[in-house]
Order: sequence, then structure tokens, then C-alpha cells
Amino acid sequence: MPRIRIAAAIGTTAMVAAALTGCSSSSQSEGSGHATITYMLPTSWANVPGFQDNVHAWEKQTGNTVKLTPVPDANYDSLVQARLAAKSGVDIFAGQDTVKDKAALMQPATGPWIERLTPDVRKAITAPDGTVWGTPSADGLNATGVIYNKDVFTKAGVTAPPTTLAEFEADLEKVKATGATPLYVSGKDGWTLLQHRSAVNANFVGADPQLAAKLDANQSKWADIPGFTPEYQALADWVGHGLTNPDALTATYDSATAALANGKAGAIVNGTWALAAVAKVNPSAHLGFFLLPSADGKTTLGLQKPNLLKVAKFSKVAPQAQDFLNFMVDQPQAQKFMDANPGVSAFTDVKAANASDGVADLQKLVDQGGSVVPFDQQSAIPQPQDDIIAAYQQLIGKQTDTAKFADQVQKAWQSAGAKAGTAGF
Repeated sequence: MPRIRIAAAIGTTAMVAAALTGCSSSSQSEGSGHATITYMLPTSWANVPGFQDNVHAWEKQTGNTVKLTPVPDANYDSLVQARLAAKSGVDIFAGQDTVKDKAALMQPATGPWIERLTPDVRKAITAPDGTVWGTPSADGLNATGVIYNKDVFTKAGVTAPPTTLAEFEADLEKVKATGATPLYVSGKDGWTLLQHRSAVNANFVGADPQLAAKLDANQSKWADIPGFTPEYQALADWVGHGLTNPDALTATYDSATAALANGKAGAIVNGTWALAAVAKVNPSAHLGFFLLPSADGKTTLGLQKPNLLKVAKFSKVAPQAQDFLNFMVDQPQAQKFMDANPGVSAFTDVKAANASDGVADLQKLVDQGGSVVPFDQQSAIPQPQDDIIAAYQQLIGKQTDTAKFADQVQKAWQSAGAKAGTAGF
């Protein structure tokens, strides 16, 4: 299942709350002794292969019923917030990961699966007081970096991933000589540009684990981060040296995945979820994954937290809801799901069968340990995505230079911190 972005604060309108007040809370069925659990989930999750098979297996085993309530991804956040505010109509939900008073909305998650988590994931989802707020879903973990077509790179004489920005540019030059687009940039879909930011930020956080805290407290500036200028100058140079597609500013994500799948491009910078999108275009595409290089050759895997599923604080069937979530990630069910949706599991005893080379590359990085939680999942400040996307578009459109780009990012950060009422801004 793909990750969804969910806001932290509850801010529902009276109209929406009133409309949902009439939704009955899930409860133990009268007389039957069986429970009906309402699980609100994004529509994109509902028909993922293997998911509903595991749901039905739990229903058959327990006699309970899971009422799946798919919600369009774009509306998911607001509708979940409304039901939480109304304290009605939902037992299991996703999101609300950064809300301050979690205990007011959800119940602590418990289960034997905690000991099966990889050390980095367990650390990432455990609060300082030891509480785990949510049960991980069975879908694969994601990271951002470089997804590349191995056949294109091999044809260019590149047989190993680069370790520095200089090596990467040299490899891109070799790919250019073959006639393929070295690095495909899809600037029209602004979110794709933010994947470059995520990959860069992972290296920054790896070098300074306190970076998010410093920036959140306005104790550091983006341009002062060691490596910031080299990373963004490298991106500007790739564009300036013709190592990206000529239409980088207007190209789309779909055109990027198609070009990579068909061997017309060598690489893209994106999340590992894009491996599936590329494979859908061309199942025979030979793909790999490596971390975006840094100037000094030191890289860090920014591993996204798994989707966490929460049991509502007011749920009348909380024990059954948690039992259902535990069942879904128990080894047999988690393995079945992973076999249907090859990826990298959060659990040490689940490995994808017939994993693609790209997934295998990510698995090796996860097994090495030392990953960090991505910057956006550490920062308490709402990320000023639109402003940063605009700055990126000006950089790749050759309308600004690296110094002005840094200034735009800093101004956007200052504004976001002030709007959030964060101390220090």
C-alpha cells in the first residue's frame, strides 16, 4: 500500500461533524457475541492484492466482521478527522502520527509483532516513554533515492553505483553518450521534485541527527548545512550540462516512469514505490536502486516509517480491533501479503519471494542498519511544500541560482515556522 500524507491536527467544520454524528459507533452485536469493526482506509488500499483475503481469513477464524470503509485518498484525512471529532463511525484508522495528544484519539498498540520488527523500525515508531502508537501495516517500506535502468547503465559501461556526486555526474555523461536521457526530471508534478529533497535530507540527517530539532527551533539555516550548496549545485549542473531531459520543467511523473521502463532514460530520483509503476509499464525492465550520492561519499538511508493503523480511543470493540491488526501482521499473513506485493518488510521474519533487483537493493540497505527517519517525518513544522516546489522549478528552469534557491527555501521555512506558531520564529 502506498503511504498517504495525513495532517496532524484535527480541525473539522461543524457541518462535516454534524453530518457524521449520525454514524453509529461500532459495537458488540446484540445477542450474537460477535463484533463488527469499522475500518476506514484510503481507497487505494482496499484492493491491494492479498489484503482482503487476509481480512476474510480473520473473519472466518473469529466470527467477527470487518466493515471496510474505503474513502477517496484526497478526502481521507478530513473524513477521519471528522469521525474522530464526532467520536463515532470508526474503530481503525491511519494517520494522526504527529498529533500532540495521541492518547485522546487512539489506544496504545500491543502485540507480539513488536519483537519481530527490524531494530531501526522499532526505534522509529516507539515514543520516548516506550509507547507504540499504532500497528504497522504489512505493506513494504519505502525510501527515496535513485531508481535506474540497469541495462541502460550497463550499455554505458557503468557497472557499479556511484558513491560521490562527481562519480554520479561522470556516469550520467556516459549514459548521455549512448543517446539515452541520463536523468529524467519530471518538474510539472511538483511532488516528484520533493523526492530529490527527501534523498538529500536523509544524508543531512545522517550526518547530524539533531538537524530537524535545530531547524525546528530556528537555530540553524538551511544554507549552513554542510553539503547543502554542493547538492543543489550538482542538480543545477546536471540541468545545465544537458544531463536531464530538455523538458524537465514540464515533464510528468508518468512520462518519467515510461522513459525509464522503456530504456529511453537512465535514472530518476524518486521513492521506491515508483519501482512498481515502472514495472507496470514494462515488466521486463531491469531496475536497480541506490542512495543519492553526496559530495563526500557519505550516504544515509532515509527509511519511511510504515503506515501505522490506530484503534480509536472511543472504540467499543477495541480488543477485537487490536486482535484483527495483530492477525494481519502475524508472520503467515504478512508473508502472504508480501508475496503478493514484493517489497521490504518491517518484520525480520518476512522476506519477499521473487523480489525484483530494485527491491533487493533496498533490502540490502535495510539489512545493513543505520537508517534514519526521513526529515519530513521528524520535523514538527508543516513542510512548506508548495514554496519549495516553486523554488525547485525555478532552479531546474534556470531562472535562479543555488544561492537564491537557498534563500527561497529559508524564507519558506521561516514563514512555515511562524504560521505554525513555533517557538523561535
